[in-house]
Amino acid sequence: MINNLSLSKNAQFYELNKALTKKSIEDTFKEISKERIGNYLINEPKRNYTTASGKQITYSIVSYKIEAEPSFLAGTLVKEQKYAYLLLIESDDALAILKKYVDSPEKYFSSFIDEFDYEKLCHFHGDKNPEYERVTMKNMSISNAVIRSRSLEAKSLNGILSSNASSRSIPSSFRMKVGEDSYTLTPSTSRVSHRDKKSAFDELIDWIVETKEEIKATTNQSEFLRNFASPICLQDITDIGHQVVAILIDLTEIETKVLDGVAVLSKADGSHLTRREINRLFNQLKSPILVNGNLLKVKGSTLSGKISYSKTLITIRNKILDGIFVTENNSEIYTIGRYINKEKPFSAVFDSPNYSYYSKSCFEDKHLTNNTQSILNIFDDSYNFSGIRSEKEKPHAANLTRFPASSLFRKVEDQYCAPHNIVICDDMCDEWADHIAIDSNSTIPSISFIHSKFTKKETYGASAFHDIVAQALKNIGRTQAEKQLFKRKYDNEWHKSYENTNISRITGAQNWREIEIALDTVNQNPNSIKKIVLATPFLSKAKLAAELNKLTLGQKCKPHYVQLIWLINTFISSCKEFGVQAHILCKP
Repeated sequence: MINNLSLSKNAQFYELNKALTKKSIEDTFKEISKERIGNYLINEPKRNYTTASGKQITYSIVSYKIEAEPSFLAGTLVKEQKYAYLLLIESDDALAILKKYVDSPEKYFSSFIDEFDYEKLCHFHGDKNPEYERVTMKNMSISNAVIRSRSLEAKSLNGILSSNASSRSIPSSFRMKVGEDSYTLTPSTSRVSHRDKKSAFDELIDWIVETKEEIKATTNQSEFLRNFASPICLQDITDIGHQVVAILIDLTEIETKVLDGVAVLSKADGSHLTRREINRLFNQLKSPILVNGNLLKVKGSTLSGKISYSKTLITIRNKILDGIFVTENNSEIYTIGRYINKEKPFSAVFDSPNYSYYSKSCFEDKHLTNNTQSILNIFDDSYNFSGIRSEKEKPHAANLTRFPASSLFRKVEDQYCAPHNIVICDDMCDEWADHIAIDSNSTIPSISFIHSKFTKKETYGASAFHDIVAQALKNIGRTQAEKQLFKRKYDNEWHKSYENTNISRITGAQNWREIEIALDTVNQNPNSIKKIVLATPFLSKAKLAAELNKLTLGQKCKPHYVQLIWLINTFISSCKEFGVQAHILCKP
């Protein structure tokens, strides 16, 4: 039956540190086929084979019938029958795995195999001038306000994708063309796929051997992929004294299962978590967990626990997470802590902003120290923020017609907004920004979305800045909003006074028509400028410059500045991707 195989050229590739034993294969075949129906269709462990072209390999194959409810049904007794298979091909010091309806067979061979070097997979055929047609990227940021994953596609992405965006991104998969051949690579799962017609066994083996040899011979030749974050071993980071300072956990998968009723959460005593407790848990963990030695903090609350490191993995220990049990479909039970440390659904940053940990791998942004000046250039310290006592100085008197002179809102209106002909206060309710300022009278019109944040003391911790960046990035798409959405905002809120005061939400326009004309002026000019502005009087440009200078010199900067720099760079990158200017108003 082996000669009747017709398979796609799509396999996972691993290094073999020793040959698979016949017993390990037989045990694995038995384990994965526990739910089979009837006899095996084929069960052949450890068979030697030589192709017509002289390629020598050892193959092992198993196939069997399984039953499962159709994917478009749930909760029925309807079953469909299909065949699963697992094919293992050993070629000297490499193992190729091909499968269907079999989950993660590589875990059964963990003592025999290692992953190929990440960069070798990434730079596959990199010396043959490949054209990259599609790339899916994960963001290195620990902010929950950014797009975490995105895909870009073009006839050729070479030269189109900006290095500013790619240097903070990790390629999770990409499709490339080498001559007439098209390949899709997924480095995180060691998978290589060659778009071609289905192959008979001999042709498949020839392709596997050639692909294995190409992976081994690959050098870091791809200019396109060198712009992305580079993989680095966790131990290499910790050996030079760096430690994790913040972690962002992604529990979306568990949260979705709980909301869909597929899973329930319970405590050690068996009692179920209330809806309020569930919401509080997931909402808290959508913010970064700050790490200071054995202290973990999230949203100001201290958690008991610690972070530990192995050669390649980060482990999180926390009593609360270890004490919450997840029960799926009334059978499978595990704790959230166990899920986090098994699946590693989190990203982490270190006390150097050059490094990031994501999904069991570490990466280095080698371009960051070259971008320190561009980070500083978005800071504007020309505004006078002295004498500010609050953000908007509540409670407000009913007869108030302007925000108080000692409030940040008033300073922003009197200084930054002054050159604009229309200013809208959008604070409260479904706000897009604290202020929206339109300049439709200048030769190059502009619209600014201004977000303001006040703290009583000068602060360089990530919390205050994270809040304002999260708010700004959450609404970054509003910079491209259609005019009808502005009209809806006008009808719902903007035509009224601010809360229970006489403060007009709009200055410079008497009605919607005047706002509409100004928006048309901005939108119809291809050179018009759209800006996101952060008013942050708690930051000093000079102090930030001093810390950035340390990075340029290869020195360590303070941990809270690391988080700050990550957030600033995330803000800049996100704005560039949307074609929006980034500005931060601060103290000298």
